[in-house]
Amino acid sequence: MIDKRKILFLSFSLLMVITALVIISCSRDKTAKEAHTDSSVSAKDSDKKEVWTCPMHPQIKKDSQGKCPICGMDLVRATSMNGSSEDAHDSYPQDHASFQLPSPRVQMIGVKYGVVEKKPLFKSIEAAGRVAFDPELYTAQNEFLEAVRQLDRVKDAPLADVKHSAQRMMESAKLRLKILGLSDGQIANLRSGGDKNGTMTTGSNLLVPKAGESIWIYAEVFEMDLPHVSPGLEVTVSGGALEGKELFGKVASVDRVINSSTRTAKIRVLVPNAKGELRPESYVNATILSPLGEQIVVPFDAVLDSGKETWVFVSKLEGHFEPRKVIVKYYAGEEVAISSGLSPGERIVTSANFLIDSESRLKGVLSSQNVGQNAGHK
Repeated sequence: MIDKRKILFLSFSLLMVITALVIISCSRDKTAKEAHTDSSVSAKDSDKKEVWTCPMHPQIKKDSQGKCPICGMDLVRATSMNGSSEDAHDSYPQDHASFQLPSPRVQMIGVKYGVVEKKPLFKSIEAAGRVAFDPELYTAQNEFLEAVRQLDRVKDAPLADVKHSAQRMMESAKLRLKILGLSDGQIANLRSGGDKNGTMTTGSNLLVPKAGESIWIYAEVFEMDLPHVSPGLEVTVSGGALEGKELFGKVASVDRVINSSTRTAKIRVLVPNAKGELRPESYVNATILSPLGEQIVVPFDAVLDSGKETWVFVSKLEGHFEPRKVIVKYYAGEEVAISSGLSPGERIVTSANFLIDSESRLKGVLSSQNVGQNAGHK
C-alpha cells in the first residue's frame, strides 16, 4: 500500500519544479525584450550621431566639435550619419548643397550682401567707329535726287516708255541707297529735301565737314548687340582727338547686312554742330545707351557661371547660404537681368562667392558620399 505522505511530497516537489521553470522562462523573455529595446535605442542614437569635418581636409571626420589635427581650423558640422538627403533640391546647381557658417567665419572670409531689385535697366554698348568720309554715298544720294527730278519732268510725257524708264532709274538709285545702309525713312526724307535736322543732307558732311556742320560717325556693332540698337538711341562719342571732350548724337540707321569677317553691322550716327574738331576717317569710340525695360536685377559679381548652369547664393537667415539656379536674360555692364530663379527683395551674396561656393560643393559631396555609404549597408 502506497504511503499517502510520500505521494503528497512528490506532488509538492513536482509543483515547485514547474513553478521554477515558469519563472526562469519569463525572466529570460523580459531580459531579451530589454536587450532588444536597448539595442534599438542605441541604433537610433547612433543614427542621430553627427559628423564634424574640416573644410580644408574633408578626410578628417570626428564625432564631436574640435580642431583639425592637420591645419588647426575649427571643425564644422558635415551631415548626419543617417544619410538624410534633406539638402537635395531641384533649384540647386549640380553637386551643391545649402549650409550654415558661424558668424565669425562669415566675417573672416569677407562675405558681403546685396538685394535683388526690380528696376529699369540700361545696356551700354561700346563700338569702335570713325568719322565718315563716304564719296560713294555722297554720289549715290545725288544720283537718287537727279533720278527723282527726272521722273518729275517726264510725268506728263505722252510716251509710256519714257516714264517707265525714269521710274526704273529712280528705283535702281533707291535700291543702291538701301544697299549702302539707308533706311526707307531716310530715303523718304532725302527725297523730300531732308528733315528739320538736316539728317539727309547731301553736302560736305559726307566728305570734308565744315566747322559747325553735322558729321557722320560710322560705328561697328557686334552681332549679339544688334537687337538692342535702333534708330533714335543716344550715342556718346569720344576719342583721342577730342582731348577728353565728348560729342553727342543719335543713331540714324542700322545696316541690314552683317560683315561675314568681323560679325558686325555698321550703324550711322549723326552728330550735330561738331565744330570741326574731328577730321574725316578719325577713329572714335561710340557708346550707345540702350533701354532694356524694367527687369529683375542683381550685381554682376553675384552670379557664378559654370558654362552649363548659372547660380547665385541666397541668404535668408544669418549664416545660412542656399545655392539657387537662375536664368540670365541680359548682361548689362555691372548688372545682370534675371528672367527666373529670384524674387525682388531677396538677399544675395555679392562678395567671397568663390569661398562660399567651395563650402557648398564640400557639403554637397559629403552629403552624397554619406547617402551612398548608407545605401550600401541596406
